[in-house]
Amino acid sequence: MLAQTTIDLLIEIFLMVVIVVLLGWMLMGKGGVVQRRKLERELEELKMKMQRSASWKGVVTESEPRTHPGLFDFVRDLETLRCALAGSRICQRSLYKKYRLSPGPELLKKILAQSKIDPTTKERLADEFLVGEVGRGLMKSLNAGTTIERASAEVGVPMIVAKGQISRLQVLGYMDNRLKPTEMGLRSLG
Repeated sequence: MLAQTTIDLLIEIFLMVVIVVLLGWMLMGKGGVVQRRKLERELEELKMKMQRSASWKGVVTESEPRTHPGLFDFVRDLETLRCALAGSRICQRSLYKKYRLSPGPELLKKILAQSKIDPTTKERLADEFLVGEVGRGLMKSLNAGTTIERASAEVGVPMIVAKGQISRLQVLGYMDNRLKPTEMGLRSLG
């Protein structure tokens, strides 16, 4: 009798530990609720900085922060796409729910088509969010014929980061399978 209650107690403790671990993983994992809220806070901070920034005059001015309300939705969608490419399932589901597409060149084109912002501004913002300085450096080096190892060393990032960035650039259509920039990739270098 005592042995049975001890076994039952151990099973209950084990199940509680498993449940706590699963809940922690769901909340704190890569695509978890906490990560999503953190990204939303960062996006809010970015919105506030953009409203205050003098360099955004012509797109958004401090006196008229709602001149281009589509700008904030556009930036949020780009950030969500970037998170989805990094593996966030919540972001992937959010984009699929809104656009009915998985992350890729078609989704990027649809995001770019949605906003009523100046096309040049949209492309520059998309390139900055999705390619960034590391991506541009990698594309330039690889286009010049260097190896991935050498390109990652030239850009100053670890090999695993370079490979991840290259695969994201390929998924979005900035690079082809031969590691050469596509037309869109060349535009982002320009």
